[in-house]
Amino acid sequence: MTEKTRKTRQYLSEEDRERVVRLIKKMLGMGKYSSDIKQAVAQEFQLSRRSVERYLKRARQEMVARMGVSLECHRAEAFYFYRSVINNQNAHPREQLRARERLDKLLGLEIPVKMHTEPELTPAELQAMSDEEFNALYEKQMK
Repeated sequence: MTEKTRKTRQYLSEEDRERVVRLIKKMLGMGKYSSDIKQAVAQEFQLSRRSVERYLKRARQEMVARMGVSLECHRAEAFYFYRSVINNQNAHPREQLRARERLDKLLGLEIPVKMHTEPELTPAELQAMSDEEFNALYEKQMK
């Protein structure tokens, strides 16, 4: 016999769907990361993270619609705001740097960050290392 690997689809009532969207809007307003929102909502309402993505998209669309400004207009306003911060001589250099980073992200100029992770070593591999190799690995990890 084969076992089901998928959970049965969970349908929320209209009221619960509205609660989920309101909760997501509130979390977005608090500056929470999408991954944190997905994890919290999925756990609270027993939904898959993919389902939460749909609610996240809906919440963002409602927030943009409520502003009453088109997406292109909002981007233009953000562009001019960041330019004004960069050009403001009284602004703190940290604020100017942050505005530059946001402007680069807005224009799609940011450089992707590459994470280099070391492979996990098993206890047997650690024991097989010479003292020099182990010390070199230790020093590298401590940097």
